[in-house]
Amino acid sequence: MRYISAGDIEKYSYCPLSWWLSRKEKHVESEGVKKHRKIGKKAEEGMKEIKRIREFERDVLYFASGATMVSLVGVAMLYSSYAIAIAFHITAIFWLLAALYLLWNSGRYETLWSEAYHRMMVVIPIIATLLSILSVSFLIEPNYFLGYSLEIASLLWLIVATFFFYKMLKSEIRYSKIRKELHLPDGEIIYVDDLERSPILKSEKYGLWGRPDILLKVGEDYIPVEIKTGRVPRGPHFSHIMQLTAYMLLVEENYKAPPYGLLKYGSYIFRIDYDESLKRILLEKVDEMRKALETGEVHRNHNRPGKCRHCSRRDICPERLE
Repeated sequence: MRYISAGDIEKYSYCPLSWWLSRKEKHVESEGVKKHRKIGKKAEEGMKEIKRIREFERDVLYFASGATMVSLVGVAMLYSSYAIAIAFHITAIFWLLAALYLLWNSGRYETLWSEAYHRMMVVIPIIATLLSILSVSFLIEPNYFLGYSLEIASLLWLIVATFFFYKMLKSEIRYSKIRKELHLPDGEIIYVDDLERSPILKSEKYGLWGRPDILLKVGEDYIPVEIKTGRVPRGPHFSHIMQLTAYMLLVEENYKAPPYGLLKYGSYIFRIDYDESLKRILLEKVDEMRKALETGEVHRNHNRPGKCRHCSRRDICPERLE
């Protein structure tokens, strides 16, 4: 099956003959492409900040949890109690049973709740192990030197956790500033139109490929964003809607079906809901394009002189309107 790009779908939806003529053009870096590159670089900065935030979150969790556990073990070194040891031991058993339950139901939970499931599978056994260590610690005879040393160590770990928390807040502030500069809604930038950093999205089922300008993760949804650098229209153009629909289909094939996509003109954003009727129109256009490629017969599909006047391929178009 011959693959068709989302960019070609946009050109075809604007005018089939204009798309056909564009296939013979040499690539020239237009002003719009330069603007897209600037936007892409800014979006890349935002994506880097998101990665830093996640790394700092992990460090905060690691050092804060470590400080808590070291502090508790230190307390156990200062004070022994059979009753507390039994309580920790019973609690550890419950956490271990929870881990076994998740492992037993891994197939079902992994498909329905993949990201949260994996986190729980890591965290719960760790908690069970630490509680077991605490239960044993409270049975050991008091060791004041070791106890106080552990308390000092826990304070040092807490200071490190606070440092990483500060770094995380700084990254969140920088990301929020970038998001406002790009006029993007709430969400995490996880994909930018950059061949070196982001893979091409493909659909083997429909023979489509493309790279959305930005892919946002909003909650559990993946939202493609298509950015247009020209003038702001009264409403989104049909050709742009078709291009965005192609991206939504690609997101569906590679991640999950998005509830909507975003068309961005300057600071104005139009929300395009993704449904079966829109998908059907897109696939009809794709079928028309494949037939055109087979037959080599393509014609203008409109009678709008204004549209022809603004077409960049007007000078070489055999069917242009005067």
